[in-house]
Amino acid sequence: MTPFLNKKLLSILTLLILQTFLFAQTSVWKVQKDEETIYLGGTIHLLRQQDYPLPKEFDIAYTKSDIIYFETDLKALDQPSIQKSILSRMMLTNGKKFSELISKETYEDLRVHALSYGIDVKSFEPFKPAMVMLTLTIMELKNIGVDADGVDKFYLNKALSDNKMIGKLESVDTQIEYLVSIGMGNEDNLIAQTLTDLKKLQKYYNRMLSSWRLGSTGSLNKLFVKDMKKRFPKVYESLLVERNNNWMPIIEEMFENDKTEFVLVGVAHLVGSDGLLKQLKSKGYKIKKLK
Repeated sequence: MTPFLNKKLLSILTLLILQTFLFAQTSVWKVQKDEETIYLGGTIHLLRQQDYPLPKEFDIAYTKSDIIYFETDLKALDQPSIQKSILSRMMLTNGKKFSELISKETYEDLRVHALSYGIDVKSFEPFKPAMVMLTLTIMELKNIGVDADGVDKFYLNKALSDNKMIGKLESVDTQIEYLVSIGMGNEDNLIAQTLTDLKKLQKYYNRMLSSWRLGSTGSLNKLFVKDMKKRFPKVYESLLVERNNNWMPIIEEMFENDKTEFVLVGVAHLVGSDGLLKQLKSKGYKIKKLK
């Protein structure tokens, strides 16, 4: 498995938190309270070269903002010490083996799939299901040409170049903890569903990209949120609901200063009944899609 544990894999963790569950007009919204404004941008964390340039509304919000917020400290994710920590926390402990956590049928399906990429299924044995899921998904994304930096990394580099202030909604440690816990206690279902989803990843990715460019909240909700809520309710509660609730107080505090913030988060965090857009609207904030 060593060839796949590279910098690219470890630097796109956020993508796989959401988009492995196979998974305007654009996905940028202006949020106002009295005279204060922030912008919310729904991102895709990994793109193809052909998906650039990004929709112009992202640049409009970026230009009008003083501070750019990301889910976590993306720059820190590139540090060797953080990557080493991530890999360490992806390992099973107490002598456990991955094959002991899933059924024989699912293990056989995994063996066949891994072999198609020249990987010995035994190389997965030391790892938690999240690591197996990450590796399988990255290989398939690369296979369909998805290997360019996404919206978040693009604007991180731009903000660093422009010396813009940068903020985060959660610590790297917090985000890693959410990631490594994916599938624990429900390992067989996670791997079985991942193998099924990978067969239709290209079609799903194209639908997701189209919905994102249009800022179609209904379609995005169906593609991301409803599907995750139905198939992986515990993951939905931890990765979306819990994190959205944790972020809301931070976002609301942004309206108490004289700065304009541009908050970039995975687009699944914005839509649906527990999404940030609905939560803000229910609290009386004025929300308008940026055009």
